[in-house]
Amino acid sequence: MSRSTFKALILAPIAAVALAGVAQAAIVGLSTDTSQLRVGASTINAGPHTSGKPGVAVAAIGLSSYVDFAGLQASVPPVNGVTTINSPSTAPGSHNGMGVFNFAKVSNADLYFGEWSDTADVADGTHTVYYVGDNTGTTVPTTGTATYAVKGISDYANNGILTGEFTANFGTSVLTGDLTSASTGYKVDIGSVGISGANIASTTANATATQGATTLASGGSVSGQFFGASAAALAGLVTFGGNSQYDTAFGGTKN
Repeated sequence: MSRSTFKALILAPIAAVALAGVAQAAIVGLSTDTSQLRVGASTINAGPHTSGKPGVAVAAIGLSSYVDFAGLQASVPPVNGVTTINSPSTAPGSHNGMGVFNFAKVSNADLYFGEWSDTADVADGTHTVYYVGDNTGTTVPTTGTATYAVKGISDYANNGILTGEFTANFGTSVLTGDLTSASTGYKVDIGSVGISGANIASTTANATATQGATTLASGGSVSGQFFGASAAALAGLVTFGGNSQYDTAFGGTKN
């Protein structure tokens, strides 16, 4: 999708928003660089787009104009579960500046996760990961355990989709697990992550990113949330400070 097309999808219906009530759902999420990309409730309510849904805004088209991920996927259908919108800053003319998106939906949940960078190179210093979803009706057990089939995105162009399994021990309030690329062997281990109600957050920054026997990044932190009744789904981010090219977004559902 070109920058001009993407911009038209977002900006053309803005006049209609003033005429239509925006029903705000309980939309929550996180972006690692809000100067480049923000997530929140969508504000566009026209054409294929719906306001009040999990949405995204980017600096190139205005950080206050949020378009819903569902509408974007209707325009750019996913391939192998991942939607790619590629309009890097190196592209000419009207394609300039939108950046490169790779994002996915978590099964039947109204929940999305993905990555963005200014160019196709995640090491360009702008690599941003994010998740956003509707947490209406979310409840979380306080006893027992559950496993989650989880997918992740980190340098999707090279690693493809990451897959793995997380285990939540609600009694001890700990989440563990890892994600691996079947094609490259790139692996992200989240370490030991704390659970507090619906929130997921590292108590110790001990996530790692490895390639075979080589450690690419360590001391990573995890942040995220559970979604749905009895914590039916989850999503979050793994971040590595100065090694943002290894930052990873993930999402999954309970087995």
